[in-house]
Amino acid sequence: MKEHQWADEALISAITGTSESREKALQYVFHQTEWKEVVLRFVQQYGGNEQDGEDIFQETIILFDRNLRQAKFEGKSALKTYFMAIAKRRWWKQAGKRRPQEELTPQHYEAAEPSVECQVISEEQASYLAQAMEQAGSRCKEILKLYQLDYSMEEIARAVALSSAAMAKKEAYRCRQRLRQFLENNPHWKALIK
Repeated sequence: MKEHQWADEALISAITGTSESREKALQYVFHQTEWKEVVLRFVQQYGGNEQDGEDIFQETIILFDRNLRQAKFEGKSALKTYFMAIAKRRWWKQAGKRRPQEELTPQHYEAAEPSVECQVISEEQASYLAQAMEQAGSRCKEILKLYQLDYSMEEIARAVALSSAAMAKKEAYRCRQRLRQFLENNPHWKALIK
C-alpha cells in the first residue's frame, strides 16, 4: 500500500511540530524513493558510487530536518528542490575533499618560475600601476587597495571615514574610473599591456 503524498506545508508543519509528527514526516522523506533515486543518480553521475549516494541521501535528511526546524527554508522552491540542493552541496563538498592531491615534481617548480623577461616586465607594470594610483590621489589609492583585498564596502567606509557603504561604493567607482582614464590616456601603459 502506497503512503499518501504530503503537501510541502504539511511536511514543514510536521517536522517543526511534535516529536511524533516529526518522526512520521522524516520516515516519509526517508521512504521517498523518487527523492532517493535522484540523489543516487546525481552522485553516481559525478564520480560517486551507490554507497556514496546512500550516505549523501541520509546526511541530506539530517540537514533538511535541521534546516526546516531552524526556519532556514525560505519557501522559494518546492521542498523536493530544496532537498536536492542540499544533497548537491553535500556531494560537491565531499567530492572536493576526496580529490587526490597532485604530487609536485621538480618540473612543476621549474614551470612555475617566470622567466627573467617576464619578471622585469611584471615589475615594470607594477611600478607603473603604483605611479598611476598615486595620480588618482591618496584617498583613491587607499580605497582601491582595500577594494583589491576584498574588503567589504562597510569596512572601506570606516577605513577612509566615509558616511556609509553606499558612499564607499560610489567613491570606489569614481576612483576606478579615474585610474582607468589615466591608464587609457598614457601610451606607455598601453605598450606594457600588449
